[in-house]
Formats: sequence, C-alpha cells, structure tokens
Amino acid sequence: MTLLVPEAQDPNTGSLPERVTGMASRFLARRSRSKGLPLGKAGPLVSFTFDDVPASACESGARILERYGARATFYVAGKSCGTAGAGAAPYASIEQLRAVWENGHEIGCHTYSHLTVRNIGITDIGLELQRNRAILETIGSDIEVRNFAYPYGDLSIHSKRYLEGRFDSCRSGHAGINSGIADLGALHAWPLQDELLDGAKIAQLIARTVQARGWLIFFGHDVVERPGPYGISPELLDWAVGAAKRAGCAVTTIAEGIDRIRRQA
Repeated sequence: MTLLVPEAQDPNTGSLPERVTGMASRFLARRSRSKGLPLGKAGPLVSFTFDDVPASACESGARILERYGARATFYVAGKSCGTAGAGAAPYASIEQLRAVWENGHEIGCHTYSHLTVRNIGITDIGLELQRNRAILETIGSDIEVRNFAYPYGDLSIHSKRYLEGRFDSCRSGHAGINSGIADLGALHAWPLQDELLDGAKIAQLIARTVQARGWLIFFGHDVVERPGPYGISPELLDWAVGAAKRAGCAVTTIAEGIDRIRRQA
C-alpha cells in the first residue's frame, strides 16, 4: 500500500487561476524575510524530516536513522493519527509517535487537519495549532513542539509572519540548500522521494552542502520497499544518511540544528 497525502485544499489542484495565485503567494512569502539565522561555521548540517507521519516512517525510517546514531523530525497532523484511508498505508498511532519521541526523535507541528494555511485566517490557524497541541500532548505532557512544517509547502506572507512567531522555525517545501542566512520562516527542503532522487543526486546535494557549509533538509513520507509518489525506499534512505555521515555532515533534528547554529554564532 502507498501513502495517500490528504487532498483537502491541496494547492496543486483547482483551477489554473487558483494555482497561479498560490504560486505567486508562495513566491512573495519566500522573499519576504523577517527571521533570519546566520549559519556561520556551524555547518555542514543535514536533517531528515517526515511529514504527515505514516507508520512506516516511525518504524523503518526511525530505525535507519538510529543505526547511524542520528534522529529525525516528525511533523504530525494530529487528525490523521492512527487512521488509514481505503488503499492507503496507515498513519502512525500515538503509541508509535511516543516510542520515537522517547528514543530522541523530534515531534513537530503540521497543523491538526493538514490545512493549507494560506487559505485560512489567523484565528483559524491558531485553532488548528491548539487542537494539534492537545493531540501531541498525549504523546508526553512535557513534549516540546518547537518547529512547524507548512502542509503542501503552501504559505502566504500573513501566515508566515504569524507562524514564525509561534515556532522556532517553519519548513517549506521549496527545494534548496539553506546557506548564508537561513530563513527560519520558510526553510528550504528537498523532497526525499525515489521518483525524484537517486544516489547520484543525493551525493551532489551533500557535496554542495559541504562546500557551502550549509544546511540540507530532506522531507519524506512513507518508507517502504515499493514507495508511492511521495515515499522513499529503505535502501535509498539508508544510503542518504550514510552518505551525509561519510561526508562529515552533522545529522541533526531541526531543533538540534537550530541550537547548534545558535551556540556557534
């Protein structure tokens, strides 16, 4: 089975004018920076993140990171926890999320309903965060939820300003390597998918990160032998983590990466 990403308010669907409006909104938001973080000499860093959090990410994905002494960031949309649609791989249960959190992985926020924050008001975004927080606190009452990822990578200037004020960072879906001064309101990230990447491309991205002393963030979904359009195979994930370590990169969660950069500022 393959993971089916929730389709509600997917910015890649809808009419052509709606898609063009969404592209323009994301373009302007990414270029409107107000929360920069100079990377200095903290890099090179590589982070592995998982959105929506299918069960396979908590199982196969977490184990692969742990074999290298590394940890990942899991961005959870609480409404999906423990559910599975017809023909879809199951999303992680609270028990599975608790297990990875207790083993040192980071839990992040992905809204409660996997909504496109560009299309809703600040009050509704706040309610989404509140509902998701209530779910995440069932993982552990002392859990720290410091970082956010935009569902579908979709954002606007108003949602970016609000969310970067609520979290240490917000991760976008815009492909790129963070270098120089990272935009904590819309961190660049590369999709970690078998359909888009292979070993050669991953090695190239890591080499560019080392050269720039930058921060390369990957984001994926399910980790299965025969991944769907949003997934990665265990073999390719294992190769990517190993390649980052062999290149001398620090493999960190998002929270650890920010802390490391700030310590060395």
